[in-house]
Amino acid sequence: MKSDIFDPHKSFLSLKILWIVVAIHFAIAAIFSILIIYNSNLTPSYDYAGFNNALNIFKIPLGILALIIPIVALLAANHRSEQTKEQMRLASENNNFSNFYKHTEEFESYLTEHEESKTKISLPRKFHRLAFPGAKHGNFKVGERIVSKIDEHLLDIILESAGLNDQQKWAEAADRLDFLIQRYAETFYIKSYYSSTSGNSVPVFERTVFIPDGDLKNLIVSVKIISEKIRDALLFDERYEPSELLTEVIEFDYSKIPSSNITNASNYKPFDFRALFMEKSKVI
Repeated sequence: MKSDIFDPHKSFLSLKILWIVVAIHFAIAAIFSILIIYNSNLTPSYDYAGFNNALNIFKIPLGILALIIPIVALLAANHRSEQTKEQMRLASENNNFSNFYKHTEEFESYLTEHEESKTKISLPRKFHRLAFPGAKHGNFKVGERIVSKIDEHLLDIILESAGLNDQQKWAEAADRLDFLIQRYAETFYIKSYYSSTSGNSVPVFERTVFIPDGDLKNLIVSVKIISEKIRDALLFDERYEPSELLTEVIEFDYSKIPSSNITNASNYKPFDFRALFMEKSKVI
């Protein structure tokens, strides 16, 4: 039976279904009584024999009325069941609500305790919502969506980095790569992810690409910095296991990438990060 019929927020006597059932039984009993009286030659008698006879004559209408008692009891039991379920639902919601905010606060404290560098998650609560989509419902496991999202961003960046191996078009490739890295950081609310605040700005079309310390290698290193911050935040869930791709990006030996100072564009040394990464990768 639907809970809107047995509204748990209403008293039992306020339920329409109760009075509909009672009215139907009274109506049927009244119809049978009228038919009996109309089609029988009855004489009123107010002694004990008359009352006993009346009970016998009207036993069908009385039997119909008697059915009201067990039916009402059944309705009352169902209504109590709906009220109990509603109480349990509210208790569960309140418990989930309390646990959600406790989990959020503990997550923020965890981030504060593990701030060992200037790289930060600028909006911890939004990151928490992204990382733990089921938290409001009592599920505090890292969501599958964020895991796949991280891999999608990393794959785009790694594939695009191949353009840095072009002596003539490296600036355009750096522009596209910088855009992807910024998008990666912004998606997960990461800020201050450059290895250095000093560097060179390279104008490319209508954009300006900032190169930390003027070394294009540092643009690639920033991917590791962002990835480490995301991984460390997600490790708040002790059940979380970083994806193979994320682990490979973090553990990659970035010393293999040659320094490419862009102070003088003619001295730029092309390098193929994608090829270097794929040499050891088991994922790509």
